[in-house]
Amino acid sequence: MSAVVLAGASGAPGVTTTALGLTLAWPGDCLLVDADRSAPQTLLAGYLQGQAATAGLEAVLQAHRERTPLAEALDGAIRPIPGPPGDAGRRGFLPGFSHLGAVDLFDQAWQPLLAEFAAQDRDVVIDAGRTGHRGLPEALLRDAGLVALVCRTSLIGLAGARLHLAALLDHGPLDRVGLILVGPGRPYPAAEVAEQFGVPVLAEIAWDPASADDLHAGHASMGRRWPRGALARSFARAATRLHAATRREEVRVAP
Repeated sequence: MSAVVLAGASGAPGVTTTALGLTLAWPGDCLLVDADRSAPQTLLAGYLQGQAATAGLEAVLQAHRERTPLAEALDGAIRPIPGPPGDAGRRGFLPGFSHLGAVDLFDQAWQPLLAEFAAQDRDVVIDAGRTGHRGLPEALLRDAGLVALVCRTSLIGLAGARLHLAALLDHGPLDRVGLILVGPGRPYPAAEVAEQFGVPVLAEIAWDPASADDLHAGHASMGRRWPRGALARSFARAATRLHAATRREEVRVAP
């Protein structure tokens, strides 16, 4: 199945919140991967209510270096992630780095890991954090189904995004790179942003700080009204749109 990579440029555009929201709203089984190289442990501390860090990507790296099956390492590392009230989907979470020394070493493991993801029966949303001055790992960009730069529509957010988007286009697939806009129309609309940047707007996420805070704080804070809020509805629309885009890409590249 396909992998969707989310990354951010400058500021705090909401990459992790967007990745989590898309995973919870995904139309089918979905795995969320914390690949943020700054290792902030945001999901463990927030949405998962302070759960302790366990071997995630580092277990995959060890399996790769020892030439043992990655599928077995994933089975032991993935933990279930609770959804909002009434959700019956199968959601999983693969924790990120707990030791900074493993970050650069993991570049060699991205290609086999993405190949393993492609062989599984659920889609994957990868929270890659900020692109940073070195950009994202080339294998992650090359083999992902979609690569999305998450940004706000303020002048500050878009100014920072332009430089980092160019780096993604240099190393990623030109026809699979686009933008996810948080707060479209604040002040620039999606159509104007797409025209100025020359890439498609893959999805739009509503500006709803209160609901975003509830999601960030943890699933226990999300009441039954949460799925009907503007943020949750925008996640549902975005997830459906991205899911359809990944299916079109799978058909295009199929032998």
